[in-house]
Amino acid sequence: MNKQVSKWAAAEQARQSVRGARARAVEVAPLDPPTIKESLLADPADNTVKNSVLLNPAENLIIDLQAWDTFAPPDSGLFDTLYVYHTAATGGPEEMFNREFNADDKPGFPFAFTVPKAKIELWGEGEHKFSCEVQPYNGGDRIKSDGELSLIFDRVPPYGQALPAPFTPIADVTDANIDSVDLAFPEYDDYKAGDTVHVYWLKSVPDDPSEFKPVVSVPVQAPPQALRVPKKAIEDMGDGGVYALYLLVDKAGNISKLSQYLPVGVAIGPLPTGLQDPVVPLAPSGDGLIDQEDVFTGVSVQIPEFSNFKPTDELEVTWGTLKLGWQPIGNAPRFPLVVNLTSLQVWEQYGSSSSGDVQTPVSYELRRGAVSAGSKSIDVNVNLERIGPVDPNPDPEWPGPVNPKLGPVTVTGAISGKANELTPADETHPASLTFLLDAAFKEGDNITFYWGGQHIADADYPVENGDPGSNITCEIPWEYIEAGKNGTVPVHYEITRTGIPNKTASPSTDVLVNAIVLRPEAPAFLGGNTEAPVGWLGCKSLFDPNDPTDTVPSIRVQMPDLAQYGLTESDTVTMHWTAVHGYSGDTKIPGIDKTEDIALTGGKLNGFVWRVEPYDVHILPIPNYSTAIREGRGRVTYSFTLDGKPYTSVTLEQIVSMHVLGTACPLTP
Repeated sequence: MNKQVSKWAAAEQARQSVRGARARAVEVAPLDPPTIKESLLADPADNTVKNSVLLNPAENLIIDLQAWDTFAPPDSGLFDTLYVYHTAATGGPEEMFNREFNADDKPGFPFAFTVPKAKIELWGEGEHKFSCEVQPYNGGDRIKSDGELSLIFDRVPPYGQALPAPFTPIADVTDANIDSVDLAFPEYDDYKAGDTVHVYWLKSVPDDPSEFKPVVSVPVQAPPQALRVPKKAIEDMGDGGVYALYLLVDKAGNISKLSQYLPVGVAIGPLPTGLQDPVVPLAPSGDGLIDQEDVFTGVSVQIPEFSNFKPTDELEVTWGTLKLGWQPIGNAPRFPLVVNLTSLQVWEQYGSSSSGDVQTPVSYELRRGAVSAGSKSIDVNVNLERIGPVDPNPDPEWPGPVNPKLGPVTVTGAISGKANELTPADETHPASLTFLLDAAFKEGDNITFYWGGQHIADADYPVENGDPGSNITCEIPWEYIEAGKNGTVPVHYEITRTGIPNKTASPSTDVLVNAIVLRPEAPAFLGGNTEAPVGWLGCKSLFDPNDPTDTVPSIRVQMPDLAQYGLTESDTVTMHWTAVHGYSGDTKIPGIDKTEDIALTGGKLNGFVWRVEPYDVHILPIPNYSTAIREGRGRVTYSFTLDGKPYTSVTLEQIVSMHVLGTACPLTP
């Protein structure tokens, strides 16, 4: 019994196996899953899609749909329907596409399906699956793909929209370490295998790094990571304040923003040597003080010569706390190098609330690129304390000594009584000067007065108790007025205070001076006695002993240089001769006068000899006037007109003795 049952079971098993094999032989094979070309993938190992395929409108994400075994017959009006589904990391499948096909369409497979960009823009990052199904033309269950196409979308760059952290600070780059400059690459949270770092070594931070070639491009290992900057890249960029930056590119092609920069000082070659202390010429070691007059002159700092400089090395002078800015040494510097300060720069460093001497540091620093190459410093004293009425900030006239708040002077003529005008009536007389002394001055201050810039030493005035706020009057001696000559003469006063180096001066008052009457110098007689009685004009004076051609008797008169009075060759001078009888008195000898106009041409402007002749008309009447006293006195003047005004010289007078023991002079040389 059991034996028969066993045989039946074995036979039944064989029959079922055959029936199963026959059934499987007529089953429809599942669809192949969609595929994608490797050219669209950044990493075929995990199917990461290139970010450009997802983002660039000119590129498309195309998946290839495979053919199935049996298509709907052609020309039957019947069709299979192909469905494509997308499934995100979260959520269910979403139909993306459906279309009818029959056997006529089979040669077009694999069918390239372009995933709509609009859909891609809506989908997030991460895994995205694509599958397909076919609804046969004759009904029944759909045929599903055997598996799915899994793709990874990644459109987010390292650091997202943030700036990557800067490199860790490093030491200045010099010849000592140029072969081993390592940048410490920091860790970042979203590091993924396949990231690449690109390092830039630049003189400025670019808006678009794609315009520059990175000096290092390497895969990112597990950060932090040391990145060595090639020596050649450093040398090619040269000295300077260099910026080390980087950007990251992930395997999908997403590019991070350019990192925050790391400033690096670079100085290639021997650094400058032989630095000396700065020099402030107006504050030498013996004086060491900058005062208001120095500031008016112009304060400068000089840098003595040093060695091993490059034209691109830079220098910066600091006065007090004020940095005056970096400036290049240049190709052919002229030592000492000079850096000038403005008057307000010196004032602001002194401070409006300061008084007395203020010690001020003066220094300079050299740098190559951003690397310090040494510095030197000295101290100078600055004293810009002011006296008198002042505001906290200096007037526009400062550092000039004139204080517009001081009252001007009034000059009055002694005879004319006119204010700020001296007329010919005031000639030889002192003038008076008056002004209101400001109440801000103190007893013990010293006042000095100036006429046309000339110190009137006779008028120096020490301020006494009760003077401030009152009128001060002093006298200007005539010799100062005369020395200043006619014209518009500026007159002012200055006030000093013991212990303060800075004087203050009043505005000038213009005084119109016409008190000095021009009197051209007298001419000179030629041929006068050289022995007693010295200077007399006698018979020997009638001829020039040095000129054998001089045979006409005359009295010779030497004229001075007339150009000194402003005359020119176009002008004329009038000569005047007269004589009086005796050794004194003014008894005029009649008929003896001579007047002659001389044009100042042919060199006469600078001096000439005028002759009093004929002898018998202009000279002989002198000894013939009286037999008791045969001497007389000859007088010569000259006159001219200048700028419409007539001028007459000082009179030249000398005794004329034209006889020999009462006998007339011989009229031959």
